[in-house]
Amino acid sequence: MSVIETILARRSVRSYTGEPLSAEHAELVASHIAGLKAPFGAKARIRLIHAQAGESEKVKLGTYGWIGGARDYLALVYEEGPMAGEGAAWMFEQAILYCTGLGLGTCWLGGTFNRKDFVRQVALKPDETLRIVSPIGYPSGRKRFVETYIVGAEKKHRTRKPFGATFFHRDFLTPLAEAQAGVYALPFEMVRLAPSANNMQPWRAVLDGDTVHFYRTFSFGFSSIDMGIALCHFGETCREKGIAGHFEIRNMPDDKNFRYTISWTGAGA
Repeated sequence: MSVIETILARRSVRSYTGEPLSAEHAELVASHIAGLKAPFGAKARIRLIHAQAGESEKVKLGTYGWIGGARDYLALVYEEGPMAGEGAAWMFEQAILYCTGLGLGTCWLGGTFNRKDFVRQVALKPDETLRIVSPIGYPSGRKRFVETYIVGAEKKHRTRKPFGATFFHRDFLTPLAEAQAGVYALPFEMVRLAPSANNMQPWRAVLDGDTVHFYRTFSFGFSSIDMGIALCHFGETCREKGIAGHFEIRNMPDDKNFRYTISWTGAGA
């Protein structure tokens, strides 16, 4: 599956069959995450955790009832620093999309898991933080009550802000029409489909010529993580479609409502 296909196919799965990952899937996932590197200079790693360490030894992994039947998890660990959350989240979303391509279910979890249970398994170092985990496994096909409550029978989960409420032309006073986006229309649409905590969609982008300036909300606790997912969707889509450019941090002022994060400079800029 292409990156675009996996972005379109990805769903948050909260109900699993209870089967552990097959040896083949576990090996594929472990090999893939070992080869990932976080962008923007972030120091991050992903750990695959099995709820059954051996034939009889069970590993305690708590999610306060939000996840049912999961036997395996991915855990994101990174060192704090400039662009650390964004870079780590980009890398984790790469892992999530890879798992989607294998037909496995996943679900970003930021605050609905028992951190102590997972910290024991990832061998957390003093300068590291554990912010995100995701179950990984085989979807059960049956929604639990809590899942229906959270996502509104899937409909609410897929609700996204209008194109012109997320993307702007030259300044925040002028909404960007999809027809004005040019080669960035598809990357922007993939940004719109990015998952975010409570579906807050805290990212904004301003297109100025062949340059895109990315901003995020000031106060929301997971906005740097959510921004990293959105940047991953944008960057990976540009790469797949052959849209040349690169990310760079410029000396840009914050907007009164949004904090400047990073810019994408296209080949024509």
